[in-house]
Amino acid sequence: MLSSKEVMQLEDFLGMGQSTVKTLNYFANTIQCSQTKQLFQQMAQKNQQHCQTMSKHLNAGQKLQ
Repeated sequence: MLSSKEVMQLEDFLGMGQSTVKTLNYFANTIQCSQTKQLFQQMAQKNQQHCQTMSKHLNAGQKLQ
């Protein structure tokens, strides 16, 4: 079971992760080099997957309280 402090920390971390995804996508859309663009797209996709996983765990933890 998650404490309210842990839930708040996870929510903050999730927000930072979502900001990271937006930033990586922004760079991917503005960079001309196709290799670098692909790298930023891959990093954004991986971070998005992490955010989705964390969100599932966060929602499951909140339901347990």
